[in-house]
This record gives sequence, structure tokens and C-alpha cells, in this order.
Amino acid sequence: MSGPEEGVLRRWTNWLTALARPGFGQAVTWLLLGFAIVLAVSPIEFATGVRSTEAATIFAWLPELLLRNESFFTAVRVLLIVSAALWALRIAVPISCWTTTVLFALMWSLRMENLTNGAHIFNVTNMLLLIHAMWFQFYWTDMRAAANAGKFWQTQLYPRWVFMLSVFYLGWFHSLAGFTKILNTGFGWGNGVSLQLWTELFGETESPFAQVILYDDRLTAWLQTGALAIECLSILCIFHWMLRYAVGLGLIGFYIGVLTTFVTFGFHFNAILVALFLLPDDYWVGLKFHARAKSFIEPTP
Repeated sequence: MSGPEEGVLRRWTNWLTALARPGFGQAVTWLLLGFAIVLAVSPIEFATGVRSTEAATIFAWLPELLLRNESFFTAVRVLLIVSAALWALRIAVPISCWTTTVLFALMWSLRMENLTNGAHIFNVTNMLLLIHAMWFQFYWTDMRAAANAGKFWQTQLYPRWVFMLSVFYLGWFHSLAGFTKILNTGFGWGNGVSLQLWTELFGETESPFAQVILYDDRLTAWLQTGALAIECLSILCIFHWMLRYAVGLGLIGFYIGVLTTFVTFGFHFNAILVALFLLPDDYWVGLKFHARAKSFIEPTP
């Protein structure tokens, strides 16, 4: 690799591996684990009937005996609660990080494999669990050293790449949702009529936002097209903090509309995570990254 290219790569590496105090990252990890436990204790009923031949999840390859076994499902939920609690207490890390991430994916997959239809309401939670499991995997030795020294909260342990990878995934997830709509139905997806039908069939028709949607299909078409544009442009959040905040504001507006109209669809978790990473929470909490120190147990100056 040539000199200039090596210099650029080094600058990018230094930028991504810059460190901040772990407060924000630990709080996000606890929140994700809270989501996992809430889902694990929530009542979930299996739908009866013949399963589709098409895979719904990454665990569709499991034998029918397990996929339709409620005792197995219950065992997975109990193990998830135990594993999430261990991770939250930083016990058996990083093993508990990976077992929690896999068990969360397995539990939700078991549910999705037994429904006639479902929504992508926990993809974000699962992927951010994966990203934060990677953080604990690579930095656990330094976390333990800092904790043993009584300096965990004052030590630079949270790398910028964890934050930026989370931001990237949120942008990618929403942009992928937007472009999938266009690829499957064309630009006519935002005609307003489909949103009115969904609101009439599945929405809280008495809510103020639902009333706006049902009032006029031309207005609804503008709202639906605007939501599609926000989704497609979400990936821009990775390029600059101003774009990130703008995308975050647009997506929060989108989620407010969704959650006040389709209350039971369960996108609350996505909305909270978008607010954490795409709104200026990093600025409000003073999340500052510093050059990688020689010793991770040195507190932040």
C-alpha cells in the first residue's frame, strides 16, 4: 500500500477506534437487554395450521418437532432471561453476550415461524445486540481491568465504531425498507389509497393522525410519499452529524404517525433506538471520543 493510501487508512482506523467513556454504550446495552426480557415474558400465542414451505427466518431449518414445540419455546424464553440478566451484570462475558443474541434471534424466529403474518419489529434490536456483543467481545479484558480498578465509568472503553456501526445499521435498515417498497410495487406505492385501507382495517381510526389519513387521499398520498422518501434517504445519516440529526427527526416524525395510528404493531422499540442514535443524544449526554490511549485503564482526562 502506498504512503498516501496508508495514511488515509491509518486516519480512518484511528477515527473509528477512538474511545469514549462507557456510560452511553452501557445504557444502550441495558436498554436492549430490557427489550429482550420484555419480549421473553410477553404472552405469545402460536397460530395453528400448515406452515409455509418458504423460510420466514434464519432458523427455519430447525426440525418441525422443535419449531412447533411450545415447551422448547418456553425453555428458550427462560434461557434468554437468564442470559440477558448475566450480561446486564457483566457476568460470564463475553459468552453471555453471544448466548443472549442467539437466543433472542431464536425466540423471535420461533414466533415468526408460527404466525400467518408478522412484522419486522425486532430486527433492529437483534442487530444492535449483535453490535454490542462485538463491543464486549473485543473490549472485555479492558472492561474487567477498569472495573477491578474501580474506574469503569471513568475509563475510555466505548469505541466510535460501535456507535457509528449502530448508526449505519439504522440508516441501512430504513433505506432498505424504502427501496424494497419501490422494487416490489413501484413509485405508486405512495398513492395514499393503500395507507387509507390499512388505516381502516388495522388502525385506530379515532386517533387524530388516522383522521388526517382518512380525510383526503391526496393529502395522504403526500404523507405516504414523504415517509417513503425519508426511509430511502435514511442511509445518508452515516455521512455527517447534521444529516444524521435531520434523518433522525424525519424518522421520529414517521414513527409518531405509525405509533399513533397502528398502536399494536410494536414499532416502539425501533422508535426508541432511532431517537437514541439519530437524534442529538450524543451531544446532550456529552459523548466525546478521544484518541486511543496506551492503557485502557487510564481514566479520561
